[in-house]
Amino acid sequence: MKDYIYQFYNEGFATTFYLKPIKYLKKHIKNKSLVKFLSISIKIIYTILMIIIAYFTFKNQYPIE
Repeated sequence: MKDYIYQFYNEGFATTFYLKPIKYLKKHIKNKSLVKFLSISIKIIYTILMIIIAYFTFKNQYPIE
């Protein structure tokens, strides 16, 4: 399970939508609590975005009629 979570946040779309913003925040913001809050927020937004994309992909692949 740990491998799947790692892949979800470190491969594919995650490099653009999750890893790059997190690295940018860690580099430019010195406040650790703010960085932690923003990284959790970005993680939540990324997860919701991927669930929405998966839903529409599944809906287009297998339409219910």
